[in-house]
Amino acid sequence: MVKKNLIFVFTLILLTGCFPSKKILEDVQLVSAVGYDYKSNSQVELNGMVAIPQRGEDVPPISEVFTATTNTSKMARALEQAESPKPFEIGRLDIALYNKRLAEKGIYDLVDTLQRDPSLGRDLYMAIVKGSTKTLLKQQYPLSETPSKYLLQLLDQNMNANIPKSNLHDFLYTYYGKGMDPNLPLLEKQGDRIRVIGTALLKDDKMVGQLKLEDSFLLKLLMEPFEKGIYEVKFKKNQFFTIQNLSSKVEYRFKNVKRSPKVDISVKVKGRVSEAPKIPVSDPYLIEQLESATEKAMNRRTNKIVKKLQKAKIDTIGLGDLARSRTRGFDFKRWDEQYPNIPINVKVKVEITQAGITE
Repeated sequence: MVKKNLIFVFTLILLTGCFPSKKILEDVQLVSAVGYDYKSNSQVELNGMVAIPQRGEDVPPISEVFTATTNTSKMARALEQAESPKPFEIGRLDIALYNKRLAEKGIYDLVDTLQRDPSLGRDLYMAIVKGSTKTLLKQQYPLSETPSKYLLQLLDQNMNANIPKSNLHDFLYTYYGKGMDPNLPLLEKQGDRIRVIGTALLKDDKMVGQLKLEDSFLLKLLMEPFEKGIYEVKFKKNQFFTIQNLSSKVEYRFKNVKRSPKVDISVKVKGRVSEAPKIPVSDPYLIEQLESATEKAMNRRTNKIVKKLQKAKIDTIGLGDLARSRTRGFDFKRWDEQYPNIPINVKVKVEITQAGITE
């Protein structure tokens, strides 16, 4: 019995070294957002945003940005620490931003630093910024308490409606995986607002192209099912209407993959007309015309998007990985060689289920 008690006590002593040390929030600076700006081929500017709590009830925190320029993000963090009265903690980091020029050079080394930090979650949001990340993070925005909270809410609601979903986990999965390429939200500061202007298209870790917001919605249709989003369609001269996506479903069919592959992508969209000035949407015959106009517009744009991806030799949709999962003895090298010229046909079928409360 005494022997068992000694073993138990000894085990507890050993385990005390396995628990992380306690850190009091008032004694640290919690970094909620970081931004990386291009300075030269060898140097990067790291901007870390912290929210400093204020005394008193209903008093919003003050955001402060610490900046340092060096060759590695770890050293930049150490230089920032030299001017901070409290140590930095990045376990609450919500978002990492990368300047567009830097993204065109490649961001893997900076992302690798994040993935190696065990205190960070893989649901961390990432985005490309057209312009300076430092300028974006230093601005105070009336729509939210801090820039990081604003960015978090902005990206979350847009990924549910307008752009493909993407975070640190998704980026790493598509970066390391074969037959797929990463994509990230593209942001721009416009006055006292931050706007999602589209989707950045990456080849490995380098930004090689972009899609505007309207086309990002269609790319999302080609990649994942979802239940939100709005798309504007031209009906006749000076007549436009918007269809609000209630649900969508995408299916892929691959033919003769090993020799001369062909791909058919079928997208089914159910939606309702949310706005149609000067168009009598209560007419059943007219609803059929609206469905036809929407299908025509979406088919034209989605096929154009696919051709753009093929021309740039990037597989954002992940067709290579889908083909691999359905083909025994799949040859990635052969697929990559054929991919730019593979016949890929997108067909969108639209069903308008509602035309508003006046239907």
